[in-house]
Amino acid sequence: MPLIRSLWLRLWLHLACIAMGLPAHAAPALSDRPMRAGFGLVVKFDQGQPTAQLDLLPELGVRWVRDAVQWVDMEPRAGEYKPFPPAFSQRLQRYRQQGIGVIYMLGYANGKAYPATKAAPRAPIDPEALGRYAAHVTGLLKAAGVDFAVQVWNEPHNFQILKMVGGAWNGRPPSPWVDHYVDMLRAVSEHVQKKAPGTPVITSEDVLVNHYWFAQHPRLPQGFKGIGLHAYANESSSGPEVVAPYADSEWARPFQLVDRDRAFATAIDRLKRHTRKHTGVEPEVWITEWGFKVDGRFAGGRVTEELVAAFLPRAYVLAEAAGVKVLCWFSMQDANDGAYGLIDRAGRQRPAFRTYAAMSRIVGDLRLTQRLSPAGQQTRGTQAYLFEQGSRRTLMVWSADNQSRTLPLDPAWSATRILDAYGEPVKVGTRQVVRQAELGAAPIYIELGAGSTPRWPPRAGD
Repeated sequence: MPLIRSLWLRLWLHLACIAMGLPAHAAPALSDRPMRAGFGLVVKFDQGQPTAQLDLLPELGVRWVRDAVQWVDMEPRAGEYKPFPPAFSQRLQRYRQQGIGVIYMLGYANGKAYPATKAAPRAPIDPEALGRYAAHVTGLLKAAGVDFAVQVWNEPHNFQILKMVGGAWNGRPPSPWVDHYVDMLRAVSEHVQKKAPGTPVITSEDVLVNHYWFAQHPRLPQGFKGIGLHAYANESSSGPEVVAPYADSEWARPFQLVDRDRAFATAIDRLKRHTRKHTGVEPEVWITEWGFKVDGRFAGGRVTEELVAAFLPRAYVLAEAAGVKVLCWFSMQDANDGAYGLIDRAGRQRPAFRTYAAMSRIVGDLRLTQRLSPAGQQTRGTQAYLFEQGSRRTLMVWSADNQSRTLPLDPAWSATRILDAYGEPVKVGTRQVVRQAELGAAPIYIELGAGSTPRWPPRAGD
């Protein structure tokens, strides 16, 4: 009889969960850390960004920045290593005071200390020379007391390595540049780990398939796990939910980089599985560049400042849900790369600055615990994610395809406040007795009351 009662109780609980719109078996939380832990930003202080804008980083809640000094400035003659320039040392001090880690990019070719010759045409990008320089930088960063990771180069197929060594842009063999870059990874890893064991060393590429070639390369260091991805979409993408490759992209063969829906989540999952299979370790994905250029193109037409502001918090939630270690938005200020910045060259804060700051205020201290919308609906329709910390619960909801929709406010949510993507209160409309909110490309935040039930799909009433 006790066994029968136990089975009946389990069945009753299962049916009750279904009736309430909750999962019958509690899934593990998507993340065990505050959302803010993954907030990163590419800064441009080495390209003329005003130093005074350092004061804005706390408003954004940033925990990581990508910053660096050029190799040629740190080693003007072979083996003659310099301390960090005063301006960079001052930035490091500010980062440490604000609890911000540094992703230090090693690059670029150092033809001053290691000039190319007929006998050694690749001397300016010599792996062992780069490794020794990496050891020097590691010692300086360690002494500065900041958390740091070391990124090996920046998009080697775009910057110098492919041009100097040769091969295909997509890494398809024979591509000697891939071999050379993996030798760089090996040399840097060996030198950095001797200097500071456990320091993250990460790759850098914006072509997703190249990370597949790196992961299965026979000379990749044993236990190497750092993937430095530049996750840019393209003009066929409707937003951050949709990646640039297709499931059958010819240039990616023999690999399939993404499912048929081109969902960002499946692209990250496939990349992790491939890396795990070939390295035997659990990979860490660091997105060290992701952004959208104002006046660029996407599947819906022209990218406006308001659309970038809508895409930014969506990208951070997608990254956190996929288990990405850090997402560095590209970039804090326009500098030399065009209208990607949260701040333009005149110092004006674009709308995306405000949505970044609002995201930090509203969910930065909360954990992302659940994706409520259907698993098979990641690139279209309504997206809903639940954030929690103690008694605090907040839903973040938007339209992945940027279409206008009406969201009924479920009485079980006990919603206490609704905020738009900028952190401003939302006026809630009514249709007869049903309270509802309007959705679009920009997320809204719904703060739930104590004892609320975050069931999905929402019901207009009971």
